[in-house]
Amino acid sequence: MSLRGIRKRAAALVVTVIATVALVPLATQAPAQAAPNVAAGPTAWTPGISPLFSGEWVQRNVSSADRNTALVACSLAAGIACVSVGQGDGTHSVFHLFRCETRSLSNFFNALAVRNNQTGGAQVHFWGPTYQVYIPADGLIHTVPDYATYDFNRLDLC
Repeated sequence: MSLRGIRKRAAALVVTVIATVALVPLATQAPAQAAPNVAAGPTAWTPGISPLFSGEWVQRNVSSADRNTALVACSLAAGIACVSVGQGDGTHSVFHLFRCETRSLSNFFNALAVRNNQTGGAQVHFWGPTYQVYIPADGLIHTVPDYATYDFNRLDLC
């Protein structure tokens, strides 16, 4: 092998070593990411209202097509407020509430709808740091914009 060939190989080896020294630490710092699992389906969450008192309950996984029917069925009895909120996968949780108390909300992000059939003009009041809304006791289904729903962290019946 000629001196010129040895120099070329040495130069190539130096470039390879420099690239390895520079790039390996970068590769080890990159966060590990799992491949997307397409079979798992869309992301979902579980909305919550706390506390739920004795006699109050929640119906989960109500389809979007059945949401309004579930709200009406929920609030047929006088004194009931029914709150439906999206679960992020095209289904909804419908809460059957009647006790006059302040509650905490969790995972309220979208598709909020309320049918208030409370007696005595009691309102359903949602609020958060930025937005608040009052739902009258008129037996109609009221929807709330997602940007406000996302802000809400409290609910008061009465």
